[in-house]
Amino acid sequence: MDVKEIITKVAGNKELLDKLKAADVKQAKELLDKAGVKVDEADVKKVKEALADGKLDMKEIKDIAGDLFK
Repeated sequence: MDVKEIITKVAGNKELLDKLKAADVKQAKELLDKAGVKVDEADVKKVKEALADGKLDMKEIKDIAGDLFK
């Protein structure tokens, strides 16, 4: 699964995004599993890196998510 796809699936839940940023890889995988997004650890690492280093801000997430925020 693509990093953008994963982030799009959870973009509406700011609390989850904040938890993903703070969690280690194992915890982040568990959070995504609970949210119904099944991913492997390699994808979890990519998502955490994208969120942590500021590559994606809320505007970009909204752009990725498209209609989700309308």
